[in-house]
Amino acid sequence: MTVFPCVYISFSAVMTTALMTVSGSLYAVEENPNFAVGLGYGLLNEKSLMNLDFKINIPINQYLSTQILLNSNYLVTGSAISSFAQSEFSSNWFVRNEFGRLGFGLGISEIEPMDESLDSDREVTAQLMGEMFLDSFTLTTNYISNESTLSNITSSRVGVSYYLDNDQRISLYQEKYNDQEVGWRLETYFQPKKYDQMGSVGVIARSSDDYDYLGVIVQYYFDYAVSLKRREREYN
Repeated sequence: MTVFPCVYISFSAVMTTALMTVSGSLYAVEENPNFAVGLGYGLLNEKSLMNLDFKINIPINQYLSTQILLNSNYLVTGSAISSFAQSEFSSNWFVRNEFGRLGFGLGISEIEPMDESLDSDREVTAQLMGEMFLDSFTLTTNYISNESTLSNITSSRVGVSYYLDNDQRISLYQEKYNDQEVGWRLETYFQPKKYDQMGSVGVIARSSDDYDYLGVIVQYYFDYAVSLKRREREYN
């Protein structure tokens, strides 16, 4: 499965699942699914990196939830040989309560060079995730079993987030890439109450020897009147 068919098929699956869930065909729960689309742009080692993300979080009951996630990244270097697209399609499952959550995910990651004469690289990935909620703080750790690292989808990390208020947070992570390089990631997200809290803006800065990055991401949510803090703790 190449990157662009993967985007289409995954988006179709996400929309179908969302519509079935909202109508009550899958789960009879009080919480509705949270569906988000993100679009980002930044510079990775002074090269253009674009991101297109689709995500749907589906509550099953008070303690269980599942997530369908598609991340697509496009690195443009000015040369077809070194430019490529990377996509990751995964299904994640969580056990959760008011104090935190634990998750496990399986997916497929693919790197497709823009030069069609070069072969694509595909691998199955596994992910372990954990979060602890401490009032205005969230402690986060996750591990991803990828051999190829790009952007924010294939690096293991540990760190802390602090909510300045219910709709603004700042986070600091130490990231470890699969080539054993270590870097730091600083990000902040803001979700304005205007327009029924249906969107957020994030700024991400990352520093390391081979993966310096500075970028902006805009996310749109297909729900309303949900604070960023609640959204990220209950849905993301």
